[in-house]
Amino acid sequence: SSNGRIIDMQFRKVSAEHEKEFIEKEKAEEIVVAFHYVKVETKNESKLIELEKTYFKKLHKYAVDNSSKIGWDMWKLENDGDSKHTTFVYAHLWPSIDAFMNNEGWNGQDLFSQSEMAKVWEQQSSLILDKSKTLTTLYKGGFAPVNEKPAEVLQLSFMNVDPTMFYEYEQKELNDFQPNHKNNELVVGWGLHKILNARGEKEEDYVTANFFESMGDVYKNNSRVSSSTEAQKSNYQSILKLREMTRVEMLSLTDGVR
Repeated sequence: SSNGRIIDMQFRKVSAEHEKEFIEKEKAEEIVVAFHYVKVETKNESKLIELEKTYFKKLHKYAVDNSSKIGWDMWKLENDGDSKHTTFVYAHLWPSIDAFMNNEGWNGQDLFSQSEMAKVWEQQSSLILDKSKTLTTLYKGGFAPVNEKPAEVLQLSFMNVDPTMFYEYEQKELNDFQPNHKNNELVVGWGLHKILNARGEKEEDYVTANFFESMGDVYKNNSRVSSSTEAQKSNYQSILKLREMTRVEMLSLTDGVR
């Protein structure tokens, strides 16, 4: 009957929309953020920044424009306490684990010749001191500025979580604490990341990222003290049983592309 065909068409439309939402959700859940740490002598930090802006930023923009990459940011670590050295953290945002593993974002680029890039790599290597390290994470959720220019300040909080309680911890962060961050006018973005690097049971498992417009907003946020209800106290105590915050990194934005 005509009614039956209409119902069938409506069902197919709804099913298609649900499938699209599911696929988009799956893609969002696959976003990889790789944090690449490098250290230079403080007297050479401007040289590295100039090198990044002149060459590598343009290459990352090329990768973003051809959809191989979501974005690239360059952050400066502000609380390492080493006046003679500066640590920079590059955040590479990939649309999937496969894209991260293939790392084909610069393939076909005609911005710079191979001989020119060989000299650039040599320059960069001469500036970077210790062995660099990369922390690879999977974005689990939040309202972080993934497709927009990031805020000026980033706070990374590293968590050690009981391996048998990963699911419970993620649900607690995403369902109970994410709304609190959204309701905080000083926090302009927040995200939960699961560390993918091979690690021991006592090493860090998760990272939360809080974005602020300025260090002043960080201080204002940390200065707030208010009475808590019994329910709020119980909720916070419950997450303390799930995770241990091991350290915090404060970073300021140097540059980035989307």
